[in-house]
Amino acid sequence: MELIKKFPKGHIALEKIIKKNYQRIDFDKLKVFDETQVANFYIQVIEEILSSNQEALELLKNLSVLNTEIETNIDYKSIKSSYKLPNIENLFSELLDTGLIKEKEEKEEIYEFSFSQIQEVLGLLTDEKHHENAINYYEYKFKDDLFDKIEVLFHKAKSNPTEELVTEFLAIANDIEQFDYRHKRLIDIAEELFILEDKYKAPILIVLGNLLSVLGNTETAERIYLNALDLYQNLAKKYYRIYLPYIAATQKNLGTLYIDLKRFEEAEKIYSDALSSYKELERQYYDAHSPDFHSKDYSGIEKSYIDDLKAYNELLKRYFDIYLPEEPSIKSEFGNVGIDLDLIEDIQDGSIDSIDSYKTLAKMSYDMYLIDIAKTQSSLGLIYSELMKFEDAERMHLAALKIKKKIAEHYPEQVYPELVLTLLDLGDLYATLNKFEEAEPMFSEALKISKQLAEQNPEVYLYNVAIIQNSLGTISTRLQDFEDAEQKYLDALKIFKIFAKEDPKTYNYNVADVQNNLGYLFLNKGNFVKAVYHLNKALKKDPKNSEILYNFACLESLRNNQEKALELLKKVIEFDKAYIERALQDKKLDGIKDLK
Repeated sequence: MELIKKFPKGHIALEKIIKKNYQRIDFDKLKVFDETQVANFYIQVIEEILSSNQEALELLKNLSVLNTEIETNIDYKSIKSSYKLPNIENLFSELLDTGLIKEKEEKEEIYEFSFSQIQEVLGLLTDEKHHENAINYYEYKFKDDLFDKIEVLFHKAKSNPTEELVTEFLAIANDIEQFDYRHKRLIDIAEELFILEDKYKAPILIVLGNLLSVLGNTETAERIYLNALDLYQNLAKKYYRIYLPYIAATQKNLGTLYIDLKRFEEAEKIYSDALSSYKELERQYYDAHSPDFHSKDYSGIEKSYIDDLKAYNELLKRYFDIYLPEEPSIKSEFGNVGIDLDLIEDIQDGSIDSIDSYKTLAKMSYDMYLIDIAKTQSSLGLIYSELMKFEDAERMHLAALKIKKKIAEHYPEQVYPELVLTLLDLGDLYATLNKFEEAEPMFSEALKISKQLAEQNPEVYLYNVAIIQNSLGTISTRLQDFEDAEQKYLDALKIFKIFAKEDPKTYNYNVADVQNNLGYLFLNKGNFVKAVYHLNKALKKDPKNSEILYNFACLESLRNNQEKALELLKKVIEFDKAYIERALQDKKLDGIKDLK
């Protein structure tokens, strides 16, 4: 054991492996430990431990390419069935005896490496055949499990990165409703596919930017989006109309990142560029299918191409609704990363000349220029609000509202959620400007639509109904319609209490917020008994809420409890000094303003 004594501190895993297997190791064959060659020393030790059983070493190499961060790896049953190795039971037992692998806690027949360093260094010894074996393992193991699908794609990319795998990569990315840390394996897949040409590399970059943005690595995400934008702009120099939608989508993703980082001036610039891109696409698309198409000069273009395009144009005019997309991209939260690469190939090589092909192109175009124009306008509206450009914000939200209402006439189920968002954005804007008469109809229409959605899918939309009812209660309070305000608050409270019963930690805040609003309502009505009742209920749910404490201070001031009012107001200001200016202007606190 003299060898271990010579190890520098910090190599506990290596020490434990050697202590566990010192009888299997011929120490004379080990090279002198070198701090700069730690990985190679690990490999020497592992190879020495399994020197008498090369089949066990080969199995260990196969296991090392599996993603042990997945809870269901390493699955012994799947290993046994997919790895056609003789005596696999004995081989597996030997790996367990050496302590190189171990059973996962509270997982029956699921294993992992005893130390992450073992798996890392073995990666230096693996090759294409190990990744092919991993594909067999995952294909045997998974039953429509997303994480296993991602692993299959990773090992395919390691074995043979092809253009077809890009389509699979984008399809998987579109299937993910919300990226999180568990999907970081997509980064590894992307790195394997980066050897492909730019038209495949660009959409991969968009997925990477989305993932890294969600993971909080915003600096790298920004750099990746800018790289993707540069690639699309270069591609557009040759195939302008094909890649213009992807330029716009990338600009929009970058704008969203800037909003999250509160870099609103940069967000305004990039979203304005995106809107210009979408409107340019709209102009070109309209021109190609406009009523005066037959009068245009298309000399030099293939006759069959013209005939098909004319026929499609006639169909488009007669059956306008048919060519709208069945499911616009509004369901995706990550921009338009799902690109029809086959369609792009067809357009580029000139083989797209059929009505069916143009139907697909029409769906792409509508999805891009109609829905995305509206979504981009909505985002610009929010940015303008942050920049205090309220007239520009209103103009953008109204433009988005017009488009979304038009599409909602044909596809209400798909577009209603987006329409509600724009109505709420407008309502919030008007409320910020104290235009409560204009805010009220926006919130009311949003509530009406949300109730319809909640009837079909209460788990998703019932919470939104309560949020809007609470907002409407506040609007009605400002309009002095106290009866309507009370009813709206009580309706919201009823729903929030249902959610809070199941998950108090998440929804108690909502309950406290409505109780506080009810307290403020009765404060304005001069009903101090009910005001105290609701404010106490609110404070019990959220004892450090500054808004509740402030309303209590106002109540005590109105009841001439000056010392109590001052005590509460002092506590509020300790939490948030912004309340100083509000308190100076608030007539409810007139009873304490003259006190020293």
